[in-house]
Amino acid sequence: MTSIILQINELLTAAVLIVTFSLLAYVALQNWRNATAQALCVLLTSVVIVQGGDILLARATRPETTLFLLRAQWLGIALVPGAYLHLAQALLTVSLGKKQKWSARSLIVASYIGSLLFFVLALLTDLIVRDGVTNDILVQFSAGPLFWLYVLFLTFSGLIMLRSVIHARRNALTPTLRRRLTYLGVTFTAPGLAVFPYLVIAGSAVPLPLNLILVFSAVINIGIMVMITIMAYSIAFQGMLVPDRLIKQDFIRWGLYGPVVGVTIILCIQAVPWFEQVLGLPRDTLIIFAVMIMTVLMPMLISQVRPYLYALIYMQDHEEIDYLRRLPRDTFTRADLRQLLENTLIAVCGALRVETGFVAGASEDGYTVKALCGSRRAVKHFVSEYPLAELMPQMQQIAPRDLRVLPPPEAFLLCNGFFLLPLHSPDGQFLGALGVAYPPQSMQHNGALTVESRRLIGVLAHQMELALTTVQMQQRIFKTLRGLGPEVESLKQLTTHLEQATPASLAALESDVALQPQFPQIVKDALTHYWGGPKLSDSPLLGMRSVRRLLEDQGGSPTRALQAVLRQAIDNLRPDEQLDPSAQEWLLYNILELRFLQGKRIRDVANRLAMSESDFYRKQRIAVEEVARQLVMMEDGEQR
Repeated sequence: MTSIILQINELLTAAVLIVTFSLLAYVALQNWRNATAQALCVLLTSVVIVQGGDILLARATRPETTLFLLRAQWLGIALVPGAYLHLAQALLTVSLGKKQKWSARSLIVASYIGSLLFFVLALLTDLIVRDGVTNDILVQFSAGPLFWLYVLFLTFSGLIMLRSVIHARRNALTPTLRRRLTYLGVTFTAPGLAVFPYLVIAGSAVPLPLNLILVFSAVINIGIMVMITIMAYSIAFQGMLVPDRLIKQDFIRWGLYGPVVGVTIILCIQAVPWFEQVLGLPRDTLIIFAVMIMTVLMPMLISQVRPYLYALIYMQDHEEIDYLRRLPRDTFTRADLRQLLENTLIAVCGALRVETGFVAGASEDGYTVKALCGSRRAVKHFVSEYPLAELMPQMQQIAPRDLRVLPPPEAFLLCNGFFLLPLHSPDGQFLGALGVAYPPQSMQHNGALTVESRRLIGVLAHQMELALTTVQMQQRIFKTLRGLGPEVESLKQLTTHLEQATPASLAALESDVALQPQFPQIVKDALTHYWGGPKLSDSPLLGMRSVRRLLEDQGGSPTRALQAVLRQAIDNLRPDEQLDPSAQEWLLYNILELRFLQGKRIRDVANRLAMSESDFYRKQRIAVEEVARQLVMMEDGEQR
């Protein structure tokens, strides 16, 4: 009976370790800049140290190793009080909407120093714990003379933590925030329960039955897993300026790929000895097959379960989310377009028994060859002799026709060894042209294409028109969505701020210019008057935290401080020197550098960058939006 309870207890300890480590990785990677998340990471690290030490102690064979592990575990035990005080101060800071005072930061530093002092005393002296004792399977210390001082320290920090949660909940204005703080108030004791050395107290009193201790430990471990998960979930929302559904989705994904997979694999490995006895096969062989099976089955199981869990999150918006989830498969991308055009060209050239053909279409920089087959040299020679920028306007003069009907001979343009056929969208918009080398065997005596050749080219060219039209429409939609990026980001941040609202945060919200939908236009106005003007000296950006922080460095001049912040935002967009100078990133940076920081005229910048003025304005708008995003990130960093 004891061995079964002991094995169950070891499995639960391993499960607690996996769950805690997964949550630690999740919180650290998702929200590590937030003060509450940092304190939670310290608490989770403490649990990982203690639970990992318990697993190692169960396998330790040398007495000196056992004693070292028992004392080393006190690093996790001692850090918990300091982390509680750290988390308490972080919650109060968020609730009051003010930066931490010097006294609060000093209290946090002092609490961690006290925690490290307890660890050093436990590691090197017998003042905290002493006299390592082995009781059957369990190893334990007895309480030292200062052990009860640690208990008081832990109790005091826990009470301060509870007081901070109550205070923050009282100041919360929304039911959602109050609910999360309620979760935190109920579960914040989980790290303390997970690391507290119960056997030290048991060893100083009447010895308890071994089975009772193991059952008590198993119950505690089950409760700890549930409480730590809820605690991490409630803190994961703090300071995250993204919709709740995304945080819930990330939380579920980490849960499936972390704790679920880890615990399942451990259970599978622990079951290997039983199969070894039943089947009479070597343990190493069974472990190989177990790992192979779990590696294949677990991803398949998760892929089946995940949609049902996501359905609970997106219950009200499942139609939109399902459509967006299918969008990558349903979208006809540029790579798909190129492949379709190439295959169609091959079909045309093969039917006409010629080798070379190409499709030219519109792009951001004018007209380019979208696809070709056959001789690249012949196509390059043709394009160099008849530049597309000059040839395409001639093709536009040819009236659009329905290519599904037999195209007349005048629909084709004969040009230096190629027949060219214009391509149009259903509404008559010029898309480009199909070029096919002379097919002598498919020509009449007068030099025109035969009826069969024209009908074949028309039918296949119509498919090209549909593909080009579809991709153009998709690109316009994508550009519109990208253009809405700053406004959508502002709305998401505003929603999060309101959901986590306290009286102090609402007072600060009104003056937060970065949350205003017209923020990109405000940034553009300030950049336009970068070297002086009312749109800079009277800009709403002067109230930004990053600007106020630089006031002293800029001699108290708000205008110079704003100039420094704008210059820093542009410098943040400077690409790596190893990147191709013709890349989009360098183009956007050069526009910002030349137009605003150097103050050059639009025509001069466009000529220097070899682009039309209309293209310049389009690229400038994208560049300004990137500056706006950088300013939002800088403001977010100041807030944290």
